[in-house]
Amino acid sequence: MITNIILTGKQHDCLVSLAEDSLPNESCALLVGNHNGKETFVLDLIPMKNSDASIISFSIAPQELIDAYHTVERLGMEVVGIFHSHPAQPFPSSIDKEFMQINPVVWIIYSTITNEAKAYIFEEKIRQVQLTVTMA
Repeated sequence: MITNIILTGKQHDCLVSLAEDSLPNESCALLVGNHNGKETFVLDLIPMKNSDASIISFSIAPQELIDAYHTVERLGMEVVGIFHSHPAQPFPSSIDKEFMQINPVVWIIYSTITNEAKAYIFEEKIRQVQLTVTMA
């Protein structure tokens, strides 16, 4: 059971910039890394295009997603999380909850209203996990 996802300060700043640069639309990115027991370590970020171009939803074009997964596999890593922004509180929307069930990785949601991020995962049910930002 994953209890913590770890980002560097630089990765966190990149995700915040992605969210701000995407306004008024939601932003999205894949988080690449590995797991060590209960912890998930983010080693790289892959910013993705929100093909919905929407302020209330995001999606990634199928071919763009397939290409990203192939790149990650070639690097010997895995997609350990999904990032996206909300123009609201950083809680999963009803649409997020549906997709979290079929993508059981850590989801980081960043609020462009409150400038805070929270992390969640679906493991039998949706639950919050700790989001740690390191100084490295």
